[in-house]
Amino acid sequence: MDKFFKKVILLTTISLLTISCSIGTSFRANEIKSFKGTLIPELSDEPILIEKVSIDLIEKEERKIPLNLPLSLLNYSPESYKVGFGDVLFIYVYGETERLSAALARGAAINPIFEKIVRDDGTIFYPNAGILDVGGKTIEEIRLMLTDALSNVLNNPQVDVSVSEFKSQKIIVSGSFQNVGTVPVTTVPQTLTEVIANANPFGEGGQRPLGDLTSVKFTREGYTYDIDYEYLARNSQIQNYIYLKAGDVIHLPDNSLNQVHVIGEASSPVSINLTRKNIPLSVALAKAKGLNQSTSKGKDVYILRPKDFEGKPRIFKSDMSSPSGYLVAGEFNLQSEDIVFVGTAGVTSWSRFIQQVLPFTDFINSSESTDLIKN
Repeated sequence: MDKFFKKVILLTTISLLTISCSIGTSFRANEIKSFKGTLIPELSDEPILIEKVSIDLIEKEERKIPLNLPLSLLNYSPESYKVGFGDVLFIYVYGETERLSAALARGAAINPIFEKIVRDDGTIFYPNAGILDVGGKTIEEIRLMLTDALSNVLNNPQVDVSVSEFKSQKIIVSGSFQNVGTVPVTTVPQTLTEVIANANPFGEGGQRPLGDLTSVKFTREGYTYDIDYEYLARNSQIQNYIYLKAGDVIHLPDNSLNQVHVIGEASSPVSINLTRKNIPLSVALAKAKGLNQSTSKGKDVYILRPKDFEGKPRIFKSDMSSPSGYLVAGEFNLQSEDIVFVGTAGVTSWSRFIQQVLPFTDFINSSESTDLIKN
Protein backbone atom coordinates (compact mmCIF):
# COMPACT_ATOMS: atom_id res chain seq x y z
CA MET A 1 0.00 0.00 0.00
CA ASP A 2 2.79 2.48 0.87
CA LYS A 3 4.40 1.85 -2.51
CA PHE A 4 1.14 2.72 -4.24
CA PHE A 5 0.68 5.92 -2.23
CA LYS A 6 4.17 7.08 -3.16
CA LYS A 7 3.37 6.51 -6.81
CA VAL A 8 0.05 8.34 -6.52
CA ILE A 9 1.84 11.32 -5.00
CA LEU A 10 4.42 11.11 -7.77
CA LEU A 11 1.74 11.08 -10.49
CA THR A 12 0.08 14.09 -8.89
CA THR A 13 3.35 16.02 -8.82
CA ILE A 14 4.14 15.07 -12.43
CA SER A 15 0.64 16.12 -13.51
CA LEU A 16 0.85 19.49 -11.85
CA LEU A 17 4.35 20.18 -13.17
CA THR A 18 3.29 19.18 -16.68
CA ILE A 19 0.37 21.59 -16.64
CA SER A 20 2.47 24.36 -15.11
CA CYS A 21 5.21 24.03 -17.75
CA SER A 22 2.76 23.87 -20.63
CA ILE A 23 1.25 27.28 -19.83
CA GLY A 24 4.41 28.90 -18.45
CA THR A 25 2.71 29.90 -15.22
CA SER A 26 1.54 28.24 -12.04
CA PHE A 27 -1.54 25.99 -12.33
CA ARG A 28 -5.06 27.25 -11.57
CA ALA A 29 -8.06 25.31 -10.25
CA ASN A 30 -10.05 25.38 -13.51
CA GLU A 31 -7.06 23.95 -15.43
CA ILE A 32 -6.78 21.03 -13.01
CA LYS A 33 -10.47 20.29 -13.48
CA SER A 34 -9.98 19.75 -17.21
CA PHE A 35 -7.14 17.29 -16.69
CA LYS A 36 -8.32 13.82 -17.87
CA GLY A 37 -5.36 11.54 -17.35
CA THR A 38 -1.81 11.18 -16.09
CA LEU A 39 1.39 9.29 -16.77
CA ILE A 40 3.05 7.11 -14.12
CA PRO A 41 6.18 5.55 -15.68
CA GLU A 42 6.71 3.23 -12.69
CA LEU A 43 3.22 1.74 -13.09
CA SER A 44 2.49 1.97 -16.80
CA ASP A 45 4.16 2.96 -20.06
CA GLU A 46 0.90 4.52 -21.19
CA PRO A 47 -1.08 7.38 -19.63
CA ILE A 48 -3.68 6.32 -17.07
CA LEU A 49 -7.03 7.84 -17.99
CA ILE A 50 -9.48 9.11 -15.41
CA GLU A 51 -12.53 7.01 -16.30
CA LYS A 52 -16.08 8.16 -15.66
CA VAL A 53 -18.16 5.71 -13.63
CA SER A 54 -21.18 4.80 -15.75
CA ILE A 55 -23.43 1.83 -16.46
CA ASP A 56 -21.49 1.14 -19.66
CA LEU A 57 -18.19 1.07 -17.73
CA ILE A 58 -19.68 -1.20 -15.06
CA GLU A 59 -20.94 -3.69 -17.66
CA LYS A 60 -17.57 -3.74 -19.40
CA GLU A 61 -15.76 -4.33 -16.10
CA GLU A 62 -18.07 -7.23 -15.21
CA ARG A 63 -17.30 -8.93 -18.50
CA LYS A 64 -13.59 -8.74 -17.69
CA ILE A 65 -13.89 -10.64 -14.42
CA PRO A 66 -11.87 -13.86 -14.84
CA LEU A 67 -13.28 -17.35 -14.33
CA ASN A 68 -13.47 -17.83 -10.59
CA LEU A 69 -12.52 -21.49 -10.51
CA PRO A 70 -9.71 -23.07 -12.58
CA LEU A 71 -10.97 -25.96 -14.71
CA SER A 72 -7.77 -27.90 -14.06
CA LEU A 73 -8.92 -28.44 -10.46
CA LEU A 74 -12.33 -29.68 -11.57
CA ASN A 75 -10.81 -32.10 -14.06
CA TYR A 76 -8.97 -34.07 -11.38
CA SER A 77 -10.57 -37.43 -10.52
CA PRO A 78 -9.34 -39.19 -7.35
CA GLU A 79 -7.59 -42.53 -7.83
CA SER A 80 -7.71 -45.61 -5.63
CA TYR A 81 -5.62 -45.17 -2.49
CA LYS A 82 -1.97 -46.24 -2.86
CA VAL A 83 -0.27 -47.56 0.27
CA GLY A 84 2.94 -45.87 1.35
CA PHE A 85 5.60 -45.55 4.04
CA GLY A 86 4.18 -45.35 7.57
CA ASP A 87 0.72 -46.71 6.77
CA VAL A 88 -0.52 -49.45 9.08
CA LEU A 89 -2.16 -52.43 7.34
CA PHE A 90 -4.77 -54.57 9.08
CA ILE A 91 -4.59 -58.12 7.67
CA TYR A 92 -6.96 -60.96 8.50
CA VAL A 93 -6.86 -64.48 7.04
CA TYR A 94 -10.14 -66.46 7.31
CA GLY A 95 -11.08 -70.15 7.17
CA GLU A 96 -8.25 -72.53 6.48
CA THR A 97 -5.85 -70.60 8.70
CA GLU A 98 -7.60 -71.75 11.88
CA ARG A 99 -8.14 -75.34 10.69
CA LEU A 100 -4.58 -75.90 9.49
CA SER A 101 -2.75 -73.75 12.03
CA ALA A 102 -1.58 -76.67 14.17
CA ALA A 103 -0.10 -78.54 11.23
CA LEU A 104 1.58 -75.46 9.82
CA ALA A 105 3.13 -74.26 13.06
CA ARG A 106 3.94 -77.63 14.64
CA GLY A 107 1.20 -77.34 17.20
CA ALA A 108 1.52 -73.58 17.75
CA ALA A 109 -1.54 -71.63 16.58
CA ILE A 110 -1.02 -69.15 13.78
CA ASN A 111 -2.40 -65.71 14.60
CA PRO A 112 -4.92 -64.95 11.83
CA ILE A 113 -4.81 -61.19 12.58
CA PHE A 114 -1.81 -58.94 12.01
CA GLU A 115 -1.16 -55.18 11.88
CA LYS A 116 1.83 -54.38 9.76
CA ILE A 117 3.57 -51.03 9.39
CA VAL A 118 4.81 -50.31 5.88
CA ARG A 119 8.56 -49.83 6.13
CA ASP A 120 10.53 -46.99 4.53
CA ASP A 121 11.41 -49.24 1.57
CA GLY A 122 7.71 -49.94 0.97
CA THR A 123 7.76 -53.54 2.23
CA ILE A 124 6.10 -55.59 4.97
CA PHE A 125 6.82 -59.07 6.34
CA TYR A 126 3.91 -61.49 6.73
CA PRO A 127 4.27 -65.03 8.17
CA ASN A 128 4.21 -67.76 5.51
CA ALA A 129 4.18 -65.10 2.79
CA GLY A 130 7.59 -63.54 3.37
CA ILE A 131 8.59 -60.02 2.44
CA LEU A 132 6.09 -58.25 0.19
CA ASP A 133 6.63 -55.00 -1.68
CA VAL A 134 3.36 -53.12 -1.03
CA GLY A 135 4.48 -49.50 -1.57
CA GLY A 136 2.48 -47.73 -4.29
CA LYS A 137 -0.07 -50.55 -4.50
CA THR A 138 -3.81 -50.45 -3.84
CA ILE A 139 -5.52 -52.42 -1.08
CA GLU A 140 -6.92 -54.88 -3.61
CA GLU A 141 -3.50 -55.44 -5.19
CA ILE A 142 -2.02 -56.19 -1.76
CA ARG A 143 -4.86 -58.59 -0.96
CA LEU A 144 -4.23 -60.53 -4.16
CA MET A 145 -0.46 -60.63 -3.45
CA LEU A 146 -1.07 -62.08 0.00
CA THR A 147 -3.61 -64.57 -1.28
CA ASP A 148 -1.19 -65.83 -3.91
CA ALA A 149 1.73 -66.09 -1.45
CA LEU A 150 -0.31 -67.90 1.22
CA SER A 151 -1.69 -70.37 -1.32
CA ASN A 152 1.66 -72.20 -1.06
CA VAL A 153 0.89 -73.19 2.54
CA LEU A 154 -2.87 -72.74 2.94
CA ASN A 155 -5.77 -74.35 1.14
CA ASN A 156 -7.78 -71.61 -0.55
CA PRO A 157 -6.84 -68.77 1.86
CA GLN A 158 -9.41 -66.01 2.33
CA VAL A 159 -7.60 -62.74 2.95
CA ASP A 160 -8.92 -59.33 3.99
CA VAL A 161 -6.71 -56.21 3.94
CA SER A 162 -7.50 -52.68 5.09
CA VAL A 163 -5.59 -49.62 6.30
CA SER A 164 -6.03 -49.02 10.04
CA GLU A 165 -3.85 -45.89 10.14
CA PHE A 166 -3.21 -43.48 7.24
CA LYS A 167 0.16 -41.82 7.63
CA SER A 168 1.91 -41.77 4.26
CA GLN A 169 -0.05 -39.05 2.45
CA LYS A 170 -1.22 -35.70 3.75
CA ILE A 171 -3.00 -32.47 2.87
CA ILE A 172 -1.70 -29.35 4.61
CA VAL A 173 -4.08 -26.76 6.05
CA SER A 174 -2.48 -23.48 7.13
CA GLY A 175 -3.14 -19.82 7.80
CA SER A 176 -6.11 -18.29 9.62
CA PHE A 177 -8.23 -21.43 10.03
CA GLN A 178 -9.14 -22.33 13.59
CA ASN A 179 -7.91 -25.90 13.00
CA VAL A 180 -4.61 -25.99 11.12
CA GLY A 181 -2.23 -28.87 10.54
CA THR A 182 -2.24 -31.96 8.34
CA VAL A 183 -5.22 -33.92 7.06
CA PRO A 184 -4.53 -37.56 6.11
CA VAL A 185 -5.47 -38.78 2.66
CA THR A 186 -7.61 -41.90 3.05
CA THR A 187 -9.47 -44.40 0.92
CA VAL A 188 -12.43 -41.99 0.94
CA PRO A 189 -11.69 -38.94 -1.28
CA GLN A 190 -12.14 -35.54 0.36
CA THR A 191 -13.38 -32.38 -1.31
CA LEU A 192 -12.22 -28.80 -0.87
CA THR A 193 -15.50 -27.98 0.88
CA GLU A 194 -15.07 -30.79 3.42
CA VAL A 195 -11.50 -29.84 4.31
CA ILE A 196 -12.31 -26.13 4.67
CA ALA A 197 -15.41 -26.87 6.77
CA ASN A 198 -13.44 -29.13 9.13
CA ALA A 199 -10.65 -26.54 9.39
CA ASN A 200 -13.30 -23.99 10.47
CA PRO A 201 -12.58 -20.58 8.94
CA PHE A 202 -15.34 -18.89 10.98
CA GLY A 203 -14.09 -19.31 14.53
CA GLU A 204 -15.99 -20.46 17.59
CA GLY A 205 -19.72 -20.23 17.03
CA GLY A 206 -19.21 -19.61 13.32
CA GLN A 207 -19.91 -15.90 13.67
CA ARG A 208 -16.68 -14.21 12.61
CA PRO A 209 -14.50 -15.05 9.60
CA LEU A 210 -10.93 -15.51 10.75
CA GLY A 211 -9.32 -14.97 7.35
CA ASP A 212 -9.83 -13.84 3.79
CA LEU A 213 -12.17 -16.42 2.25
CA THR A 214 -12.25 -14.36 -0.95
CA SER A 215 -8.65 -15.34 -1.67
CA VAL A 216 -8.01 -18.91 -0.50
CA LYS A 217 -4.60 -20.08 -1.74
CA PHE A 218 -4.76 -23.60 -3.19
CA THR A 219 -1.31 -25.00 -4.03
CA ARG A 220 -0.94 -28.14 -6.12
CA GLU A 221 2.23 -29.46 -7.76
CA GLY A 222 4.06 -26.14 -7.42
CA TYR A 223 1.27 -23.91 -8.73
CA THR A 224 -0.91 -21.72 -6.50
CA TYR A 225 -4.53 -20.97 -7.43
CA ASP A 226 -6.38 -17.99 -5.95
CA ILE A 227 -9.96 -19.04 -5.18
CA ASP A 228 -12.83 -16.79 -4.07
CA TYR A 229 -14.36 -19.45 -1.84
CA GLU A 230 -16.78 -17.01 -0.21
CA TYR A 231 -18.35 -16.26 -3.60
CA LEU A 232 -18.53 -19.94 -4.53
CA ALA A 233 -20.16 -20.89 -1.24
CA ARG A 234 -22.90 -18.30 -1.84
CA ASN A 235 -23.52 -18.90 -5.52
CA SER A 236 -22.69 -22.45 -6.55
CA GLN A 237 -22.08 -26.08 -5.66
CA ILE A 238 -19.12 -26.51 -7.98
CA GLN A 239 -16.59 -26.31 -5.14
CA ASN A 240 -18.07 -29.57 -3.80
CA TYR A 241 -16.56 -31.38 -6.79
CA ILE A 242 -12.97 -30.31 -6.25
CA TYR A 243 -11.22 -33.40 -4.89
CA LEU A 244 -7.96 -33.07 -2.98
CA LYS A 245 -4.89 -35.26 -3.27
CA ALA A 246 -1.66 -35.83 -1.40
CA GLY A 247 0.59 -32.79 -1.26
CA ASP A 248 -2.16 -30.20 -1.70
CA VAL A 249 -1.84 -27.10 0.49
CA ILE A 250 -4.87 -25.01 1.50
CA HIS A 251 -3.89 -21.64 2.97
CA LEU A 252 -6.29 -19.02 4.36
CA PRO A 253 -4.65 -15.56 4.33
CA ASP A 254 -5.18 -12.99 7.05
CA ASN A 255 -7.85 -10.42 6.19
CA SER A 256 -6.77 -7.55 8.45
CA LEU A 257 -5.46 -5.51 5.50
CA ASN A 258 -8.23 -6.52 3.11
CA GLN A 259 -9.76 -3.05 3.16
CA VAL A 260 -11.34 -0.23 1.21
CA HIS A 261 -10.44 3.29 2.37
CA VAL A 262 -12.76 6.31 2.18
CA ILE A 263 -10.92 9.58 2.74
CA GLY A 264 -11.31 13.25 1.93
CA GLU A 265 -14.56 15.12 2.56
CA ALA A 266 -16.66 12.20 3.73
CA SER A 267 -18.67 12.81 6.89
CA SER A 268 -16.70 10.09 8.66
CA PRO A 269 -13.62 8.86 6.75
CA VAL A 270 -13.21 5.16 7.35
CA SER A 271 -11.27 2.01 6.43
CA ILE A 272 -13.71 -0.82 5.75
CA ASN A 273 -12.72 -4.45 6.29
CA LEU A 274 -14.07 -6.60 3.47
CA THR A 275 -15.65 -9.98 4.10
CA ARG A 276 -16.55 -10.34 0.43
CA LYS A 277 -14.50 -9.81 -2.71
CA ASN A 278 -15.94 -6.37 -3.30
CA ILE A 279 -18.36 -3.77 -1.97
CA PRO A 280 -20.54 -1.27 -3.89
CA LEU A 281 -19.30 2.32 -3.88
CA SER A 282 -22.64 3.46 -2.45
CA VAL A 283 -22.28 1.10 0.52
CA ALA A 284 -18.72 2.30 1.20
CA LEU A 285 -19.90 5.92 1.21
CA ALA A 286 -22.81 5.00 3.48
CA LYS A 287 -20.36 3.43 5.95
CA ALA A 288 -18.49 6.75 5.84
CA LYS A 289 -21.85 8.43 6.68
CA GLY A 290 -22.08 9.98 3.25
CA LEU A 291 -20.53 13.15 1.84
CA ASN A 292 -19.97 16.13 4.06
CA GLN A 293 -22.68 18.48 2.78
CA SER A 294 -20.85 21.66 3.73
CA THR A 295 -17.33 20.86 2.48
CA SER A 296 -17.57 18.12 -0.16
CA LYS A 297 -17.81 18.38 -3.92
CA GLY A 298 -20.12 15.60 -5.04
CA LYS A 299 -19.00 15.78 -8.66
CA ASP A 300 -15.42 14.92 -7.70
CA VAL A 301 -15.40 11.50 -6.07
CA TYR A 302 -12.29 9.63 -7.20
CA ILE A 303 -11.55 5.92 -6.88
CA LEU A 304 -7.87 5.02 -7.03
CA ARG A 305 -7.20 1.34 -7.74
CA PRO A 306 -3.60 0.05 -7.46
CA LYS A 307 -4.31 -2.77 -9.93
CA ASP A 308 -7.30 -4.30 -11.65
CA PHE A 309 -7.89 -7.91 -12.74
CA GLU A 310 -5.20 -7.47 -15.39
CA GLY A 311 -2.71 -5.96 -12.94
CA LYS A 312 -3.10 -2.43 -14.30
CA PRO A 313 -3.56 0.74 -12.19
CA ARG A 314 -6.87 2.55 -12.69
CA ILE A 315 -8.42 5.89 -11.68
CA PHE A 316 -12.20 6.37 -11.77
CA LYS A 317 -14.34 9.42 -11.20
CA SER A 318 -17.93 9.31 -9.94
CA ASP A 319 -20.48 12.12 -9.93
CA MET A 320 -22.40 11.86 -6.66
CA SER A 321 -24.11 15.25 -6.93
CA SER A 322 -27.46 13.75 -7.97
CA PRO A 323 -29.66 10.77 -6.96
CA SER A 324 -28.85 9.05 -10.26
CA GLY A 325 -25.19 9.14 -9.28
CA TYR A 326 -25.97 7.13 -6.16
CA LEU A 327 -27.92 4.60 -8.22
CA VAL A 328 -24.93 4.09 -10.52
CA ALA A 329 -22.63 3.93 -7.48
CA GLY A 330 -24.75 1.06 -6.18
CA GLU A 331 -23.64 -0.99 -9.20
CA PHE A 332 -19.96 0.01 -9.15
CA ASN A 333 -17.98 -2.47 -7.04
CA LEU A 334 -14.89 -1.49 -5.10
CA GLN A 335 -12.21 -4.07 -4.41
CA SER A 336 -9.54 -4.51 -1.77
CA GLU A 337 -6.99 -1.65 -1.54
CA ASP A 338 -9.22 0.79 -3.42
CA ILE A 339 -9.04 4.36 -2.12
CA VAL A 340 -12.16 6.52 -2.40
CA PHE A 341 -11.31 10.21 -2.26
CA VAL A 342 -14.16 12.69 -1.84
CA GLY A 343 -13.17 16.06 -3.34
CA THR A 344 -13.51 19.41 -1.63
CA ALA A 345 -15.90 22.16 -2.71
CA GLY A 346 -14.11 25.20 -4.11
CA VAL A 347 -10.64 23.65 -3.80
CA THR A 348 -8.51 21.89 -6.40
CA SER A 349 -9.15 18.19 -5.79
CA TRP A 350 -5.65 16.96 -6.56
CA SER A 351 -4.05 19.58 -4.34
CA ARG A 352 -6.41 18.65 -1.54
CA PHE A 353 -5.74 15.00 -2.17
CA ILE A 354 -2.03 15.44 -1.40
CA GLN A 355 -2.86 17.06 1.94
CA GLN A 356 -5.23 14.23 2.82
CA VAL A 357 -3.12 11.33 1.65
CA LEU A 358 0.18 12.19 3.36
CA PRO A 359 -0.99 11.60 6.95
CA PHE A 360 -3.08 8.67 5.77
CA THR A 361 0.03 7.11 4.19
CA ASP A 362 1.91 7.47 7.46
CA PHE A 363 -0.95 5.70 9.25
CA ILE A 364 -0.98 2.79 6.77
CA ASN A 365 2.80 2.42 6.93
CA SER A 366 2.67 2.36 10.71
CA SER A 367 -0.05 -0.33 10.67
CA GLU A 368 1.87 -2.49 8.22
CA SER A 369 5.09 -2.14 10.22
CA THR A 370 3.26 -3.21 13.38
CA ASP A 371 1.82 -6.27 11.60
CA LEU A 372 5.28 -7.27 10.37
CA ILE A 373 6.67 -7.05 13.90
CA LYS A 374 3.83 -9.20 15.23
CA ASN A 375 4.33 -11.83 12.57
